[in-house]
Amino acid sequence: MSLRLEGKNALITGAASGIGRASAIRFAEEGANVAVADRQAAAAEETAAAVRKLGRKAVAIALDVSDPAQVSAMVATTVAGLGSVDILLAAAGVSHARYGGDGQIVHKLLHEIPFEEWRGLMAINLDGCFLCCQAVAVQMIKQGQGGRIIAIASGAAKMPVKGSGEYAVSKAGVWMLMKNMALELGRWNITCNAIGPGVIDTPMTKQLQQARHFDRMIGHQPLRRIGKPVDVANTALFLASEEGAYFTGSILHPDGGLLMQ
Repeated sequence: MSLRLEGKNALITGAASGIGRASAIRFAEEGANVAVADRQAAAAEETAAAVRKLGRKAVAIALDVSDPAQVSAMVATTVAGLGSVDILLAAAGVSHARYGGDGQIVHKLLHEIPFEEWRGLMAINLDGCFLCCQAVAVQMIKQGQGGRIIAIASGAAKMPVKGSGEYAVSKAGVWMLMKNMALELGRWNITCNAIGPGVIDTPMTKQLQQARHFDRMIGHQPLRRIGKPVDVANTALFLASEEGAYFTGSILHPDGGLLMQ
């Protein structure tokens, strides 16, 4: 039985931890070489080392997704190191503008958020996603072999979140970005899809998991457990593989049934 991503080269942003790291390892298990991009350079190298232990090629890239020059350099480095970009998983994101990777969430109502914080979050979650998808789309068209673009949105793309409205707006934008890119890039056999996870056990949700209402919230989900990064990685793997070849412009929700409430 052949591996689902044998011979493919994947570029994953936000790959130093959480969903991005789990996806890098899962893709490598299925045969892909992986470019690991993240603003945390040392942690990105750790993920790349894990990919290499699975017998795949890997390059680690320090990256600020909100910087167009760095995004362009990331794609060039990926092509130089791996030969092509066949799959993009845009997983870099923050819960708020001052997020530092420790899961600490600062809740503010939309009328209270300074514009600088609004722009800081949008620069990473939406602008950064756009820049990465745009740069990779150009490369995929140049290669002439089609490709898969996958962006991590959120269940919040469909559900307003009091105190985190800017996050929900950014993720709704990511979903619409994928729908528009799907419409425009299909002629080159490039599929574009979003993933809208529910509550996943990552560094970004550590504070939420300590909240008094957390167990009650999880208890309302049909599966009654927090999601694991690999749950989302498996969804990304499906979209990146031949099994997902006829999906484009869609959003899939590994969320334990949260959004059907």
